[in-house]
Amino acid sequence: MIRKSIRYQNARFVLLIVALMLAAPISIYAAQGGGVNLIQTAEYDIGLDCPVTSALDPAGTTLWILMDNCFGYHNSLRAYNVADGTQVDVDDYADALVSLDEPYVDLFITPMGFTPAGDLSIRYNDPETYQSFNVLIPLASGGEVITQTSATYDALLAEYSDYPEFSVYSPDHSQVVVAGGTSFHVVDVQAETEIVEIPVEGGTDYALASFSANGEHLDVIHFNNPDDMSDFSSTLLIYSLPDGPLLQQYPVPSSAVWVSPDEAYAAVQLFSSNVTDLSELVVINLETGLASPASNLLEEPAPVTTCLNSGNDVSDIGYMTSGYLSLTSLYWLPDSSGITLSLSYNGEGAEGAGSSCIFNYSRLRTYTVETAG
Repeated sequence: MIRKSIRYQNARFVLLIVALMLAAPISIYAAQGGGVNLIQTAEYDIGLDCPVTSALDPAGTTLWILMDNCFGYHNSLRAYNVADGTQVDVDDYADALVSLDEPYVDLFITPMGFTPAGDLSIRYNDPETYQSFNVLIPLASGGEVITQTSATYDALLAEYSDYPEFSVYSPDHSQVVVAGGTSFHVVDVQAETEIVEIPVEGGTDYALASFSANGEHLDVIHFNNPDDMSDFSSTLLIYSLPDGPLLQQYPVPSSAVWVSPDEAYAAVQLFSSNVTDLSELVVINLETGLASPASNLLEEPAPVTTCLNSGNDVSDIGYMTSGYLSLTSLYWLPDSSGITLSLSYNGEGAEGAGSSCIFNYSRLRTYTVETAG
């Protein structure tokens, strides 16, 4: 029996994956070179657990990763030095994170972030009631881990959206953007008040919103022609906050887009029609539209000779790794000079005779981004 990660699924997750698989103009963009170079600098083994989501500290030096055992249980926090991949000695907060065993932590909502006070915030929703929760880990302020909830906050988000559980948080969790039928609503989380409403031409069904690194802009990805499966193009629209005027718009080849802090570049994940066959990362110069050569996020399938968890020799069994790695987070460094990301091996392995054999491990990967000469 193949060992795979088991997660709660929801309609939004499925729709996003379908959209990502459709948004893959490989023949146009991946063939373009010049303008910018994406250079992989390192890849580190981060163990046999699976990254769920992560947050880069404001200094851009440490990546905090929420890990589980690849089955959605036994959550823990780990921190890694971005410069050399070494694990930082911190409390794993495993006892305080037991409440995350059952809920689905949706990586699309930016569930983890550093608050303005420097504490770590993890947002999630109850899968049955959709009530929202915030686990606050006091890294800076000290004290015990607390779990916060607010009925008035949930009611406010529900006023704007039929699906408030898919609202997306700013990197510091001070703002949240809620998708209504025809507009995005930006809300102050602490004050529980609307900051601005941003109308979307054609509605929000085929649009995705996220915040810039500093929370001062709202980045909206809009599928140009969602009814045409041969048209993979999207448009990146950048709005100013708190007032909401449109500042810039750019063509992009996919809906999976991370804009650099200086807004000169965008990292873009590209897919084929079968997500397990192709997953690549490119960086686009937004001003020129030129893309870097692609970096493959997958690996070639390979024979498994040794179980990574036990050291048992299985070279005579014929096990193979799939080569599939899930991108669970991507962050630009604060100066826009590079990227760090986490990849999950999804718990790939085999069970038999009362023991398990794990085939692979999760990764932390780093890149530099340079203007081509």
